[in-house]
Amino acid sequence: METVYIVLLALLVVYIPIYIYVRKSEKAHEKGFVPYGPTIMIRTKWGLKLMDRMAKYKRFWNVMGYVSLGVSLVLAIIIVTILAIDLSVLPQMFGRSGIGIEYALAIPGLNPMLPIVYGIIGLVVAMVIHEMAHGIQSRANDIGVDSSGILYGVVPLGAFVEPNEEQTAKASRKARMHVYAAGITTNTFMAIITFAIMFFAMTNCLVSDYSDNAAVYAVVSDTEAYDLEIEASSIILSVDGNNVDADGLVDYIKTHHTADLRHDVTFLYKGTEYSHNMALGACIVGITSDSPASNSGMKKGGFIMSIDGIDVSTPEDFSDIMTNTHPGQTITLTYMNYDSASKSFLTPVTEDIVLDTRGDKGFLGVSTSISGISVTTPRIMVDTGINPLYGKEGLQDSAMGLLSYISMPFKGFSPIPESVTWWYDNGDAFWIFIWIVYWIFWLDIVLAISNALPALPFDGGLLLVGLLDWLYEKGGVKEEKARDEYVGATANVISYAMLGILVLVLVAIII
Repeated sequence: METVYIVLLALLVVYIPIYIYVRKSEKAHEKGFVPYGPTIMIRTKWGLKLMDRMAKYKRFWNVMGYVSLGVSLVLAIIIVTILAIDLSVLPQMFGRSGIGIEYALAIPGLNPMLPIVYGIIGLVVAMVIHEMAHGIQSRANDIGVDSSGILYGVVPLGAFVEPNEEQTAKASRKARMHVYAAGITTNTFMAIITFAIMFFAMTNCLVSDYSDNAAVYAVVSDTEAYDLEIEASSIILSVDGNNVDADGLVDYIKTHHTADLRHDVTFLYKGTEYSHNMALGACIVGITSDSPASNSGMKKGGFIMSIDGIDVSTPEDFSDIMTNTHPGQTITLTYMNYDSASKSFLTPVTEDIVLDTRGDKGFLGVSTSISGISVTTPRIMVDTGINPLYGKEGLQDSAMGLLSYISMPFKGFSPIPESVTWWYDNGDAFWIFIWIVYWIFWLDIVLAISNALPALPFDGGLLLVGLLDWLYEKGGVKEEKARDEYVGATANVISYAMLGILVLVLVAIII
């Protein structure tokens, strides 16, 4: 984070004298450099002729205008829903550590999530087609476009198209709303097209010799697996000399349960095999605070051995047993703690524990995984990365899956983590193509949804003004001046509310 602040400070130091010069220099103004609030507009004539040529098909753009209004409405509902959900869990969000201010900056290289090359390509494509769409719709509705260019303020903030203000003011409400909705919809269509390309390529072209093998996605700290330095993204080839896939691994652990849980496990990491003698079973990877587990002697990294005399050999066994418990029930639990200092397991302990209340099931407050390893398969990894509905059941679950898919890059997916691409037999050229397509998709969909926010100065805010004007007119306010006052006051209240919620959510996420 310190690097981010240093870079931003350096950029600010460079920007201030440039801004002062542009503000005072008539020569700079003549060349298209003009101050715009605290930013600099760099006005050009780029793309104006292309906009004119494409705008000739007025009937097509009229239809597209109506389509754009529908798409913008759907995305506005989505962004408001996201903010409403975030607002409902705001107290919990403030209680967590934030992701850092660097993630709030849509600057490839400074934002750890955005790769420099692919991020720049995605941003340029998203911004250019967004502004081109505004320009084309303007010309299709006989509104002149004075200039196009870049908005700069410490860092490039975006591209712009500048319709003629006088002609825009005289245009019909329908024409203005078609112009405002054009950018949102064009970004949405680009996102759909690039997602389809990515989906087809990943579904039909990926090849792996280990599609159904158990694969290590992550290793939890304070566990034996972590101390053995098992590499994340390793493929599990065999246990005790027996080749196993993901299902076979769980079955083998269940049917070959040993008192000390130890087995010889062979891994593959980027072409190199290595083996460890290690415990395989239901490893404790998390303990909820103020839970029955936290008040017992159980520690992270330990293994659950049995519950009420029933062997627990896998996380599935643990989950099945706990599903059949009830609040207030006393269970007899045997567990074996792990000592990271000596890198050894301690003598098993048996303890009676009273389960807490959490719904209609007994609550212990323990999460488990196989030996402290997050296990997936190359096939599941692809399905997770390209299918927002993977593993989702029901309408509400599917809707939440679509919303959460947008946050996948924060979890390292683009569309799958770069660290696991070696699982597949596709060359570098394939992955370069996929990463370009993915970041175009992601930045387009994020730009579309964020611009649909019904708050000024976003495109969604301008559409809100048009909608309010129509509603007041239908409601009997026929005099234009009075209607403008009502619309302006209502739009400001809604905008301040939306922006206030957005700021609160961003602060909770970042800090």
